Amino acid sequence: MTRHHMSAADSAWLRMDNPGNLLVINSIMWSSEPLDFEVLKKVIEDRMIDKFPRFRQKAVHSRIPMMRAEWEDDEAFDPERHYRYVTLPEPGDAHALQAYVSSQTGLVLDPDRPLWEVHFIDGFDQGAATLFRIHHAIADGISLMRVVLSLTDDGAPADLFHEVRDPSNTDVLRRTAEQAIGFGAGLVRHPTRVVGLAGTAVRDAARIVHLTFLPPKPKSVLSGDVVATKLVTWTPPIPLAEVKSIARGTGTTINDVMLTALSGGLGSYLVERGTPLDNVRVLVPVNLRPLDKPLPPELGNEFGFYFVDLPTSRELAVGERLAEMHRRVEEIKGSPEALVAFGVLAGLGAAPKLVEDIGVAFFGSKGAGVVTNVPGPREPVYLAGARVDGIIGWVPRAGDMGFGVSIFSYAGEMVVGFSTDEHLMPDPERMQELVLAELEALRGLAG
Repeated sequence: MTRHHMSAADSAWLRMDNPGNLLVINSIMWSSEPLDFEVLKKVIEDRMIDKFPRFRQKAVHSRIPMMRAEWEDDEAFDPERHYRYVTLPEPGDAHALQAYVSSQTGLVLDPDRPLWEVHFIDGFDQGAATLFRIHHAIADGISLMRVVLSLTDDGAPADLFHEVRDPSNTDVLRRTAEQAIGFGAGLVRHPTRVVGLAGTAVRDAARIVHLTFLPPKPKSVLSGDVVATKLVTWTPPIPLAEVKSIARGTGTTINDVMLTALSGGLGSYLVERGTPLDNVRVLVPVNLRPLDKPLPPELGNEFGFYFVDLPTSRELAVGERLAEMHRRVEEIKGSPEALVAFGVLAGLGAAPKLVEDIGVAFFGSKGAGVVTNVPGPREPVYLAGARVDGIIGWVPRAGDMGFGVSIFSYAGEMVVGFSTDEHLMPDPERMQELVLAELEALRGLAG
C-alpha cells in the first residue's frame, strides 16, 4: 500500500475543517441541454481520476506520532462511490438548483475515501447540472478550477473524443489561470517576482507589518457563531461588455467595478441588519503557482492571500466608492503579502494541531469573508457534448467567517455567487439584490 507524505500546506487545509465551516470547494456547471452522465463519467475518469493520483488516494494519519497526515492509495477505490445521482423536484428551476446545492455544502465528505464527490443533477429545466465537491487538501481553488475545466471541450460537441487535451496546459485554461484574481495580477503572471519583492523597498516591508498587526474585525452580522448549514445563490448573467464599459468610462478595471458593487451592496445590507460598518475586511486568494506549466500530478496548494478592506460606508457616493476601491487595489498590487501568507499557512501545517488552531483563529479574527474573482473561458465550452450555460464555484472559509462571494466570467457574461451562513446571513438573495442595485448605479455613473 503506497503512502505519500502530505505537504505542510495541504496538511494545514485538511486540519482546518470544523463543523461550522468545512474546507470543501464547491463548484457547479449547468446546461439547458440534457447531459449524458455515462459519457461524463468516462471523461472524469480519463481526465481527472487517471491523470491526478490524489483522486484515488485518501488522507490517513501518520504512522509516526505528531507527524503530518499522509496520502494513501485507496485499494478499494471505486468511482461509483463518489458519484451521486439526483433529480431536482418541480419546478426544477434555478431556485431548486440553488436549494439543492445549499443542502449539500454543509455535508462532510467520507474521510475513509478520497475526499471528493460529483453530483449528476437531472431535471434542471430541460437540461442538467453537475456539482463538484473537492476538499481543499487536494488542491487550491485555482488548480481545481483548471482540473474541472479540463473536463470541457472548446469546439463542436462532435469533436469530444478526437483528442484528449492535457488538462493543465491548454490555451483556454492558461488564459483563465493567468488572469485569475485581479488583486494578484502581477504575482499571478510572474510568480517568481515575489522572491525579489520581499527584500525591496519600504512599501513591501510595510505590507508585511500590515499583515501582522491588522486589528480584529469589528462585530457585525457577517461573522460569529457559524453553523453547518450554508445557503447559496447566484445572480442571473450580467453582460461582461456592460461592466467593461463602466470600467473604461471611469478609468478603472472590471475588478474595481465588481468589488465596488459588492462593497455598496454589503454596506446597504449591514445598515438593514442594524450593524453598519465603514469597511469590511475580506480575504482574497492569490495563485502563486507557475502558470506556464502543466499542473503537477500531485496537485496540492500553492497560493497566498491578501486582506482587502471594502469601502462599505453609506456616506460615500457611488463615484467616491469606486475611486477609493481602485486606490486600495492599486496599493496592494505587487505586494509580497500573498507570499508571506503562504509561508504562514505552510508553517501552520507543519506545526502541532494546537498551534495551527491558534493560527487559524488569528487569521479568522481578521476577515469577515472570502472574495474570489476568476475569469473563465471567453468562448462557450462543452461538457460531455452539452453546451455549458453557466459556471460558478466557492472557495471555503475558515474560522467564523460568515460569507463567501465568487465572481466568475464566462463566454461574455459574469455571474456573482453568494455563499452565506444560515445563522448569520439567512437571506443571501437580499444581499444579491443590493449588489445588483449598486451595479445599476455604477452603470449610471459611466453614462
